[in-house]
Amino acid sequence: MSAPSLPDPIDRLLAVHAGTRKRLQAALGHTALLPAFAAWFDGPARAAHDILEQRLFPALIESMAGSDAVCLKGMTGGLARDRADLDRRWRQTVRPALGSAATPASAEVLAEWAEDCLAWLARADEQLLPMAARLLDDTALDALSADCGRLDDGA
Repeated sequence: MSAPSLPDPIDRLLAVHAGTRKRLQAALGHTALLPAFAAWFDGPARAAHDILEQRLFPALIESMAGSDAVCLKGMTGGLARDRADLDRRWRQTVRPALGSAATPASAEVLAEWAEDCLAWLARADEQLLPMAARLLDDTALDALSADCGRLDDGA
């Protein structure tokens, strides 16, 4: 009897990103949904981002050699820097604004951050994750699958 196969980690990460997009777009239109989005962003979305940076980025770079690895380091480094900026803004301005009474200023802060977050998700989904699906070997994908077990199944 063979062991059940693990879910595809690339599909799992894409599903979390799709869930983040869906929840963020809904919350932008309905402020009552902002607490649920905040819980999602601080939970499964953060876990997926950590998996990308701690497991996927190094595995991708390891899978390549020479100038291709340099290109991948630039791509993954840019995504990591942009994510760090999004996280900093989330902690310092956006998250605190969600807890206060909705004002035009807090709505503007959220909208600007949301636009940048959606752009980051698009870059990861359209550039990085398809490349990972092509380049990673079964061992790397299995390790990534194990890490994806930490993600909430609600994506």
